[in-house]
Amino acid sequence: MINRKVFLRSLAGAAALLGLGGGTAVAAGGAGRAAGRLRGGVCYDTGVLHAAGEPLSRVRWSRQLLEREIAMIANDLRCPSITAFGSDLGRLAETTDAALRRGMQVFVQPRFYDHPQTEILAHMAEAARQAERRRTGDNVKFVTGCEHFLFTPGIVPGDTFLERIENMPSIPQSDWPAIVRRFREFMAKAVEVTRREFHGRITYGAAAGADAMWNDWSLFDIVGLDYYAHFETDAEYTTDLDKYRRWGKPLMILEFGCCTFTGAAKAGGMGWDIVDYEADPPVIKPGFERDEREQAEHVARMLRVFGTQPDVAGAHLYSAISPDSPHHPTCRDRDYDMASYGLFRPIRERFDDDNSPYRLEPKKSFYAFQRHNR
Repeated sequence: MINRKVFLRSLAGAAALLGLGGGTAVAAGGAGRAAGRLRGGVCYDTGVLHAAGEPLSRVRWSRQLLEREIAMIANDLRCPSITAFGSDLGRLAETTDAALRRGMQVFVQPRFYDHPQTEILAHMAEAARQAERRRTGDNVKFVTGCEHFLFTPGIVPGDTFLERIENMPSIPQSDWPAIVRRFREFMAKAVEVTRREFHGRITYGAAAGADAMWNDWSLFDIVGLDYYAHFETDAEYTTDLDKYRRWGKPLMILEFGCCTFTGAAKAGGMGWDIVDYEADPPVIKPGFERDEREQAEHVARMLRVFGTQPDVAGAHLYSAISPDSPHHPTCRDRDYDMASYGLFRPIRERFDDDNSPYRLEPKKSFYAFQRHNR
């Protein structure tokens, strides 16, 4: 598996070749927030369907569990908003309702990985229809999917998103104009089906440094970024975000965060790759050590950085609760929470049972997030 830095570097080279992502930065209007007053939100994973016939990535689900976790996000973390993402539209609707009842704004993001484009668009249209029924004014926004160049077939070569990640560095430069054209054609269809069903503000979960540079943001109301960049100084983040200000629209950080091991901040969006999934059972690869302090410091730093940007309308940590990555208190090799971005350690009653009841123990990152939101 290549790391995120390698494939983002290949995409940045393609963007430069195609003359994308340049231009003069302009102030983004409409964010409506003074610098330094941003409270963090979170992503809430309702379960993603990776292939037909497989279970959702989040197996255990109940209305009682949902209500308890959304209440914790609203009351203990004091989040003003969440991104609810997943494949099951009933779960998305339940989550949206639970968050709205607690006064939070909701970004609804359907995900339907590795399915034909026609099925993805039909799924998106129905999600938009359900979101519109719940919208009152601006309390619900719609996210037209996530990083489609990786998760949607027919744009980058490869049958699965893992194959597309692997293929990225070896794509000839001459192929990139066609890839970007296919991506923009798909995104135009996504906007068309969404606007037909949803009449509030829309955005898209784009990978910063990748399809965020290719996307035609004139079609959207908000520039949405999955943002895992790592810089040594805070000023470098401002410079990096300037690339997305040329559209004159609010910026929304739809994902940020890091996992729970030493070096996770630099690993960013590929932190999950410390698990060797070829082993049976999967194990944490050698050379990685659990480190809750690094995760907590990175979360606090990024919330502070985003808060200094007056055009950043919000920032959602990925992902508040990750029950598919349980903590093992005695076996380091199977402490899957090390590869989790979550604010809690999930402790299962039956460690190897995906449908096992679990409890949540706050990590250092939970307290760092909570202090910031106070």
